[in-house]
Amino acid sequence: MELNNGKVRLKLNPEIGGSITECSINRGGEWIPILRPIEEPLNRSSDAASFVLIPYSNRLRDAKFFFQGKEYQLRGREKHAIHGDVRDRALQIINHSGDRVSLGFDSIKAGDVNFPFPFFAKMTYALEDYTLTSRIELQNVGSGPMPAGCGFHPYFNRRLEGSTGEVELQLTVNGVYPGNTPLPSGPATPLQPEHDFHVRRPLDVVLDHCFAGWNGQALIDWPGSGVQAFIQADASMKHVILYSPPYKRFFALEPVTNANDGFNLYAQGDLNCGVVVLQKGEILQAGFSMSLQI
Repeated sequence: MELNNGKVRLKLNPEIGGSITECSINRGGEWIPILRPIEEPLNRSSDAASFVLIPYSNRLRDAKFFFQGKEYQLRGREKHAIHGDVRDRALQIINHSGDRVSLGFDSIKAGDVNFPFPFFAKMTYALEDYTLTSRIELQNVGSGPMPAGCGFHPYFNRRLEGSTGEVELQLTVNGVYPGNTPLPSGPATPLQPEHDFHVRRPLDVVLDHCFAGWNGQALIDWPGSGVQAFIQADASMKHVILYSPPYKRFFALEPVTNANDGFNLYAQGDLNCGVVVLQKGEILQAGFSMSLQI
């Protein structure tokens, strides 16, 4: 499936969670990939250019969580539950017209979802000029309250054609979750110098961290390429994950609503971890725009 307005081209795979398989900008008649290239055919979301995180972001420690005094055990992937349970599911095409598409997932109809609360998720992607807007609506369709979170996991190229140096990043956060793994050992703590990008600088450090108190804005600049990306996230997305692995041609900047292991942090009394409790019929809305400039 493709959206293409002549300025931005977006390709999606509805059969694998609506994962993005290409996002490119037209520069002088040449399509320049902004997100990492993939090998076709796509077999799993982990190999995509971007995928969605529903009904929670990142990991749940030991594939279990506590909610309102009850323990819930999920199926783990490499021990922990990771990235929700929509990203590899076949999605329904709700509508597709020109430069806009909406996809849906009904956990009740799926039947074997690795989450104990029924939900319906709707994802919308839209192009306007040089801007891609991505949105999630996550609805509690059960009879009681449900913990909820969501997010997006785009992988950006470190270099574009014409780049002359390391990709540069600017974003403002006020805390980082502690721990030696992507699973936090407690609430957010003050930033260390290597975590501070409030002044634009090269992304030349190894990171796999969740940050708190994000103002929802980020700038990605590929020096020498003439291309920049401006990120603007909804107020519901006060967390952002930076994954900057060594010796890779990509990095991830993930706008998310909740912290890693958020359900358990919430159960431990961390009310700033971004977890939302949806009552019957309520909807969590979250999204972000990426405006490209050449």
